[in-house]
Amino acid sequence: MLQTLREKVMGGLGWFIIGLIIITFALFGLGSYLQDHSRAYAATVNGVEITDQELQRAYQQLRAQTEQRMGDAFNPQLIDESLLKQRALNSLIQDQLLYQAVKAGDFVISDQLLAARLHATPGFQVDGKFSEQRYRELLAQQQRTPGGYEPVLRREMQVEQLLAGFSGTVFVTRAELERSYQLLQQTRDFSYLVVASDSFLKTVKVSDEQIEAYYKQHSKEFIVPERVRLAYLRLSGAELGKDLKIEEDELLAHYEEQKQALLTQEQRRASHILIKVAADADENAIQKAKVKAEDVLKQIRAGGDFAELARKYSDDPGSAAQGGDLGFFARGVMLPEFEDKVFSQKVGDVSEPVKTQFGFHIIKLAEIQGSEIPSLEQVRTELTDELKQHHADDLFYEQLELLTDLSYENPDSLGAAAEALGMEVQTTDWITADAGTGIAENPKVRAAAFSDDVLEAGNNSEPIEVDSSEAIVVRVEEHEASHPQPLESVREAVIAALKKKLVAESAAEKGEALLKKLEQGATPEQLSDQDAITFHKAEGVTRAAPGQRPEVARMAFRMKRPAEGASNDRGFQLGNGDYAVVQLTRVSDADPAIMDEKTRIGLERGYENMSRSLAQSALVAGLRAQATIIIPEEQQP
Repeated sequence: MLQTLREKVMGGLGWFIIGLIIITFALFGLGSYLQDHSRAYAATVNGVEITDQELQRAYQQLRAQTEQRMGDAFNPQLIDESLLKQRALNSLIQDQLLYQAVKAGDFVISDQLLAARLHATPGFQVDGKFSEQRYRELLAQQQRTPGGYEPVLRREMQVEQLLAGFSGTVFVTRAELERSYQLLQQTRDFSYLVVASDSFLKTVKVSDEQIEAYYKQHSKEFIVPERVRLAYLRLSGAELGKDLKIEEDELLAHYEEQKQALLTQEQRRASHILIKVAADADENAIQKAKVKAEDVLKQIRAGGDFAELARKYSDDPGSAAQGGDLGFFARGVMLPEFEDKVFSQKVGDVSEPVKTQFGFHIIKLAEIQGSEIPSLEQVRTELTDELKQHHADDLFYEQLELLTDLSYENPDSLGAAAEALGMEVQTTDWITADAGTGIAENPKVRAAAFSDDVLEAGNNSEPIEVDSSEAIVVRVEEHEASHPQPLESVREAVIAALKKKLVAESAAEKGEALLKKLEQGATPEQLSDQDAITFHKAEGVTRAAPGQRPEVARMAFRMKRPAEGASNDRGFQLGNGDYAVVQLTRVSDADPAIMDEKTRIGLERGYENMSRSLAQSALVAGLRAQATIIIPEEQQP
């Protein structure tokens, strides 16, 4: 039968079908069948793509910032991952909108301004001066290079320039300041009565029926939370690297490999005095600036102090206050004309005025750090630690891969992985989803322990990376489901909660009766002679300094202004179960005429900051409204 079928397929009909396939591939190409038509971007902003990789990086950064900000309170189970990712995407869209705006507006950040920002960054300084070596080291730690970092910084500065120009138009009117002062410094006079709930404890009696009913109604308050005990394996890079030894020949070979990387680039420290010339200056303005520069140079030649003259005459805000000092820098940082002069000078030389796009510079060379390769002994400790770290990392990831495979292949036990890796299976005490000790203090561990795969299916967890050199695999050793505590175990707690509820109700009943009497014309003083009731009088109270029970003061400032000679009354329950009855008698707005200068400046700055924030939000909203933004369906909330 098969032979007959083969002959028919390879007959005329078969060759006809094969021919159609060949023609199809010839016309459309094999690529049209193999091509991945899936989405390759997270969003587009006016045709510019934001890639999935960019979104993932932004999301991870935002998540890390959230975890760092929350510290021990961070719980992965409480984090809305989709909302966090949406915030990251919105941030990327905003950045792209602002960058497109600065490009359209031809905003420019000069090389000199960029260099000034770099030199002024504290992280790039050593002993208060810019250090080229420190700069490169910090970037290397972040797996970045100056060539990759500086364009990003320039872009950030362009956006800052746009936002500064836009929010710089913000101002606060005198009327706004005065109205703000009137409200912030407004005073209120009020009296209040407090009915103490504790005073009813002696009279409150609870029956067994009430206790049982309260227990049933509030059973969720008396639940023993679900808990587990874990078995775990802990892989530590620090432990693996503790006993590593580095042979001398390996260290020597590594030193030879790293010689070029260890070579320090020649750096020079210079100071300058800039006589600024506008980019569109005419010949007359240029000559005027040159004459001024030459006059300053004459003062230097005559024995004038370079630093003092820089503070007096230099138009470079980034260095003038430091006496013109620019710190150490290598080639490739400053403008070419500037660098050519600096790297041709001898220590102590003061140059003739050097013309650049920013104006005329008088340059003094202060110090030279030559390029050199440190000896092996100078870097022995550093290179030894580096090799140990490399070996420890290799060993860690090798064992992590083995741990991953073995714990997955043997999901119902940690024994095989422990034996293969020479590790000991350890155990935890009882832990809940919200709390634990030891390794369970880490929320990642608790989240894994209570995941469906580990808790319900009984499998080993995937390796939990506590940090870059520590991983933990857990499995549930013992599980106890959440369950209500029997009434007899919590009887005293139920009685206490029930009594608290009943005395609060009694205090509220008494307070509402007092409120009715106030509304009928009684005064707070007249009602304060009763047991369990205390009277308080407050005059000239402000929002900033209530001087009273905070809950009462907040209520007093929420109440409507009473008519002249009248009062407004309000009753409400306090957080501790007491009941307060408030009578507001007077509201006095502050007089702006007595506002002192310090207060005025503080208010003005506060309003300006708020207005700037609103203005920048309005700018972004306007750019977004005018933009064509495409967000794939799967990225939308």
